Amino acid sequence: MASNRMQRVEETLRRGIADALLFGSINDPRLQGVNFSVTGVKVDTELTLARVFVDLLSPDRDRATVLAGLRSAAGAVRRELQGRVQLRRIPELRFEFDESIQRGLRIETILSEIATPPAAPKSEQDDEDEGGEGDGD
Repeated sequence: MASNRMQRVEETLRRGIADALLFGSINDPRLQGVNFSVTGVKVDTELTLARVFVDLLSPDRDRATVLAGLRSAAGAVRRELQGRVQLRRIPELRFEFDESIQRGLRIETILSEIATPPAAPKSEQDDEDEGGEGDGD
């Protein structure tokens, strides 16, 4: 049943981190006005390290700058979590971009291209075009 406990801890941390970033006192200018979503958290078995996955919803923002801001704010977010989450020890936070959404969109695009039927042969289109021109004169 350790996996169920880990899932609960990860979900609790995900919600707490999202709340801390949204409502907390994080004043990093690189994060001001940036829309992002905390999509997941993966915690190691010792609960010492948490990989926090985020998705950037502001396409006009530089991913590297936002990631630097999140990494810089990790200590402040961790302190915010101490008051929001009831865990004996708050793990160290490491922010990463969640690439799974982009990979999924790429796969969906490829599959839709494969599923698209090929265009009609050129000879059939030419016959239809020629028939329409003769009726108008």
